[in-house]
Amino acid sequence: MKEKQIVEVAYIVYRQITILYDWQALCSTRPWHPFDPCDYWPSLRKNENSRNFQKSVGEDINEKIKEETQILPSKYFKQNTSYLIVLERLLSELKIMDNAHEDIWSIPSNNWPDAHQLIPPSAPELGTILNALRKAKVKHADNAVLGTQLKLMLTLENGAKAVFKPQWYSRDTVIRGPVYYGKDRHNAEIVAFHLSSLLALRRVPLAVIRKLDLNNEVRKHATPELYTTMYQEGNDTCLYGVCHYCSSNDPVCGTGDILEGALIFWLPRYLHLVKHRHPWQRTYKKKKLAPWEMDDNYCKKVKESKAYSPQFSSRLLDLVDTAVFDFLMDNGDRHHYELAQNNFHNPAVLLIDNGKSLGNPDVDHLDILAPLYQCCIIHKTTWDRLKMFSGGTLSLSLEKLIARETIMADVLPLISDAHLSAMDRRLLTIYAVVEYCVKKKRYVSNVILDHR
Repeated sequence: MKEKQIVEVAYIVYRQITILYDWQALCSTRPWHPFDPCDYWPSLRKNENSRNFQKSVGEDINEKIKEETQILPSKYFKQNTSYLIVLERLLSELKIMDNAHEDIWSIPSNNWPDAHQLIPPSAPELGTILNALRKAKVKHADNAVLGTQLKLMLTLENGAKAVFKPQWYSRDTVIRGPVYYGKDRHNAEIVAFHLSSLLALRRVPLAVIRKLDLNNEVRKHATPELYTTMYQEGNDTCLYGVCHYCSSNDPVCGTGDILEGALIFWLPRYLHLVKHRHPWQRTYKKKKLAPWEMDDNYCKKVKESKAYSPQFSSRLLDLVDTAVFDFLMDNGDRHHYELAQNNFHNPAVLLIDNGKSLGNPDVDHLDILAPLYQCCIIHKTTWDRLKMFSGGTLSLSLEKLIARETIMADVLPLISDAHLSAMDRRLLTIYAVVEYCVKKKRYVSNVILDHR
């Protein structure tokens, strides 16, 4: 049947539906699909809900930032040797202590977290704790009913808990399509952890690469629900787990019994994590823009809420930090964010769930930076740290930190050269956005805020 005939048949069906439903209401709310009659008869769909009739403010800002990038001051292309001090300190933190504290898990659970971070600025025990996370015996394995994808909840010796995200892709796989496409990239969790340390945004949970023995570490300790999803395919052990998108048609298999993945330390309950909808959330609909994509003054409306007013809290500035972090990582899927609201005053936005990062190193999704270029504010501490990694030293430093994890876990390099280069390129864009904002708001003090 030709396309025109399909549309005509669909139109007849739609005419019958109008006996029960209002045309305009139907077309404005139903999801898009190929040969959509609402697209052939534009009057049937509310204009404001169709991308054909919406103008994204991002088109204009793209051009302005591109122009600003072309005239960036030379200081942003030169290496700032101050980065060496930070890098050496972070590398020293990754060393493993010979005499580890018996109750090592109490440090990241009870001693470290506070209102501003999950890990303190100085954490000499970090390498030892990461090594324990990498090697601790598994005592119990269950489905982690979190999000929509396959994850395992592991209970380790001494009662510590951790979430295991399996490997789905090779390191050089390029995810094409919208920025939120594809499954989680397990290596992105480890890259995010070390990038957060470089940027002094230590709000990412501890994460390491771990090779799980699916037979001895998972099957033998699995709950009945998880156990029933495990099977052999030749010499390989496979599982598909229980989750929203989990299916026996889409399993993940080890090489033999061994499955690589990211193991992420589970934050203690006393932190009382509370999830909030992100003001710059996407619609996840091909034909519908979010309010922030259409309104130049969207940030002003966000700041009308006391929760996001810089006069009362640092939350909006934290979301700008988050946008900067996510832009570097190419994570356009942060639809919600978490706060640790355990009697903390002005708690920082945590950077949890970074698996949808490192999708396509050849594409820069500028709209991830919308909180920065629409609000034109940024923490002074964050800006100072970003300037420290100019001239290509961000990728150089990150590569050295991640190389340590690669050696300890005995795996292939965790990030490709293309993704490392993309981070340096995106950092230049961040510089350009801040320069644009300073010109727009006339004074540096109107943009660079010292709120922490």
